[in-house]
Amino acid sequence: MRAPRSGLILLLVAASALGLGGCERIERLIHGPGFDTQVLDAQLDRAIGGPDTCAVIVDAKNGAELYRYGDHAVCNRPLAPCATFNAPMALIGLNLGVIKPDTVWPWDGSDQPSAFWRKDSDLALAFQWNTPWWWRKLAAGIGPDRFAHDLSAFGYGQGRPVGDPLAFWLGPAAGGGLFISTHDQAVFLRKLYAGALPVSPAAARTVEGLMAGQTRGGASVSSLVASCASIADNSRNLGWWIGRIQGDKRDVIFAFSIEGQNALPGMEIRSRVTPILAKAGLLPAG
Repeated sequence: MRAPRSGLILLLVAASALGLGGCERIERLIHGPGFDTQVLDAQLDRAIGGPDTCAVIVDAKNGAELYRYGDHAVCNRPLAPCATFNAPMALIGLNLGVIKPDTVWPWDGSDQPSAFWRKDSDLALAFQWNTPWWWRKLAAGIGPDRFAHDLSAFGYGQGRPVGDPLAFWLGPAAGGGLFISTHDQAVFLRKLYAGALPVSPAAARTVEGLMAGQTRGGASVSSLVASCASIADNSRNLGWWIGRIQGDKRDVIFAFSIEGQNALPGMEIRSRVTPILAKAGLLPAG
């Protein structure tokens, strides 16, 4: 005989209190975040799963965690932000007036491995192509004292630059020592989109525009991908995909990370996960 629903819920609550495995996901399914967490679990297992993978999805309006893939330790592990740091750095630079949206800085003729980096660049191009010399120039213009002030105000990572002042966000192999967890990446993005960061509305709107990407069936996806080495000897890597999905049915912030010896780069995470989000109902199909 099937137990009454109220009895089932009481059993689940009791099991959760005892710390039994799996109860957190069962509870989420009962209360339903509006997408299929079972599909996410199964599909992420196959596409990007592993002990060093984390996915966090939170409600953009109230910050409630709707889904987590990966245990607490993995999702709260300090990781180098890599080029996802371009978002907070652009915010700081714009808010200070170090740059404007149309500021163009000339290429200094330095040797660059990519043709996209061997030319003059404004903020939009630097954001699109992650132009290394451009971001170093911006970092120099902001300076460590102002970074410390604003990162602390943002609640970002350790709240200060650590390591090489022109590469502190790029991980230990580049001399960087700033770290942020996957969970806190989602928290930071929610603050940005909620207008809860201490920057001008114009600076926030500009960065939101830089992150804007595809529109799919009435839903818009704004995001950043990034990759870098996660330890000094380059033997382990890190991939990020972070952003927002906004549509008629839902408005969520997401952060995906993989860290490990053979970690997928951010662009590959995005490529593999986008169709999974559609299957789970977070994105329109097609």
